[in-house]
Amino acid sequence: MEEYAWTNHLASVGRLPVAGLLRLLMLAPAPVGIGIKGLDGRYWIANQQIERLLCRHGEVLSGKSESDVLPADICQMLDNAERQLLAGQVSPALRLELSVNSRLSRCVWSKLPVLGPDNALAAIVSLVFDAALPQELDELQQTNHQLQLMVERLELLAGTDKLTGAWSRLRLEESIEREIDRLQRYGQPLSVMIIDVDFFKQINDRHGHDVGDNVLRQLASMLLNRLRKADSLTRWGGEEFVVLCPNTTRASAALLAERLRQDVATAEFATTGPLTISIGVAECQCGESWSQWFKRADEALYVAKEGGRNQVQLAPQQVDADAAARSPRADFVKLQWHPAYECGNELVDRGHRLLFDNANALLAAILSQCDPAEVDPLIDRLLADVVEHFSDEESVFFAAAYPAASEHATTHRELVARALAFVDEYRKGRRWIGDLFQFLAYDVITIHMLGADRLFFPCLRATEEDGGKEQPALAQGRKTLRKRTGRLQ
Repeated sequence: MEEYAWTNHLASVGRLPVAGLLRLLMLAPAPVGIGIKGLDGRYWIANQQIERLLCRHGEVLSGKSESDVLPADICQMLDNAERQLLAGQVSPALRLELSVNSRLSRCVWSKLPVLGPDNALAAIVSLVFDAALPQELDELQQTNHQLQLMVERLELLAGTDKLTGAWSRLRLEESIEREIDRLQRYGQPLSVMIIDVDFFKQINDRHGHDVGDNVLRQLASMLLNRLRKADSLTRWGGEEFVVLCPNTTRASAALLAERLRQDVATAEFATTGPLTISIGVAECQCGESWSQWFKRADEALYVAKEGGRNQVQLAPQQVDADAAARSPRADFVKLQWHPAYECGNELVDRGHRLLFDNANALLAAILSQCDPAEVDPLIDRLLADVVEHFSDEESVFFAAAYPAASEHATTHRELVARALAFVDEYRKGRRWIGDLFQFLAYDVITIHMLGADRLFFPCLRATEEDGGKEQPALAQGRKTLRKRTGRLQ
């Protein structure tokens, strides 16, 4: 069929720059569903065809991940295809059966990686079509119009500032919408910094705008090298930058901001001499809009400028009546556990809660600026509990005959290896303690638990077909739990 030939041609192309992707998308036949998702696994944009194949009537795919709309076995196949892409291989077109309006539909699904201007992976495109659909001219015209709209949005999402290589304002504002939605849905903290170069007008007046541009390029490069992987840097305008910090509380963002301020103050800038920056920090509050949140950070920056510059100022948080009696650090140190995280297996659930508690204890010590001799045992305990929990978890999902058990166990080994490398670099002075916490608490614990772990949860729950008897996974969990009860409590 023509559609098969077209998707196979796209798959054979391999990795594409954004500009090349846009040209190819305009050639898409009408029945092809197209969705573009970010590296966090959530779709940015999707046309009506892919939403018809994957979503219930009236629902949209934007903001959702594949695990939100597809069965676990299909998600596993798609994950394997993405691993091939990340390894530099060409992903084959997958032939799948999807349930569309209560009937099975045979589909072909191809995945294509998109490279950004810096030649790094920027997004992943899904190309899906129902093999039973005809290709009519009027459908082609409708799809062509949809593609043009998607192209315009993709160009904005891929936008970068030409001078510094940082994100553009439009790209930041698109990302802000997704992050605020994640805050509202999952309660994950979210902070922002506004950075302003002190006395930058004097640099332009004294040395000229070319020197001023070089200073901005050098500053942006320095900030990008010192930010964490999850953070993003945006050129807001002139000499002002914005740093978006997902999964970061106000206090943690303040620690990062202070480190950036010190790094800039001690750096060498050719021609201009020493340079300083002022920073305003604000944590987004539930129900707060981007404009309200940004205004509070901007007001904190104003306080820093008026207070003498070369300093970090924090925007105040609104405190409710129940929070008034709590320690002001309580909200900073706590990873919030939610019943939705539970899978029903006592060993797995209690292990997850224990890791949350240990991560909170570590962050409390960091914020209290404890001596490294006090922090190191907490790091060792958290890491040891991660290793032990992974082992417990594997005993459970192997007993449940989880189809992707071996792949999940491999992911555990890779996370542990990276965690050990992080700890080693921290103790050699190559990593900041906040970076280490970010990786252990969020990448290893929270993100892995809310992502890969949820794929095996259905295998752990007892079914009516078992006639009331426990599944092997539940029995194994209870057996192992009895051995560890004293330590987990």
